[in-house]
Amino acid sequence: MVLLPPSEGRRDPDRAEAARRQRVRFARDIGDEKALGWAHEPRRPRSRFTRGTVVVLILFAGLGALPLLFTRGDGLLPADCTTPALQTSPRQVGPGGDFAWQLAGPADGSYVLTIDAPEVTADASGGAQVAGGRILAGPMTLPGCRSRQLLAAAPEQIGTHEVTLFRRSGTGWERLAVTLLKVS
Repeated sequence: MVLLPPSEGRRDPDRAEAARRQRVRFARDIGDEKALGWAHEPRRPRSRFTRGTVVVLILFAGLGALPLLFTRGDGLLPADCTTPALQTSPRQVGPGGDFAWQLAGPADGSYVLTIDAPEVTADASGGAQVAGGRILAGPMTLPGCRSRQLLAAAPEQIGTHEVTLFRRSGTGWERLAVTLLKVS
């Protein structure tokens, strides 16, 4: 004689009838008139998706789609060939943490991005140097009027730091845009 496990996925009509008779006997024993009135009806199969599940799925899909609907493209900044701009994200990072930055501006010209540098001067080779702070990127050009979105390490010092965009002019480096980065 071979013993097989009970069928878990299939409905067994004998077991279902035995369970119904047991429910009827129990309802009769405790005097449950309502259950006795419905005893002849077969139990409705439970749905896998309840109303709550549907609401949660709709909220998840809706809230997940909102960031996609409100983005401005494939970077922090749209390409702008007239006005120089600088954007960082996030505005607040931990000491030494990474933050993203992107530049936009006219394609002709040479740009330098610094952090905590009040000014940029030309070195002997025609490049750029800073007395305080550090250079994050440059000198570089902006083909397509926008740089790629890149990462940089934040300073280790806690406080507010200036991320500044400079452009080479006829007499030196001109300060164009500044954004603040909070390190905490």
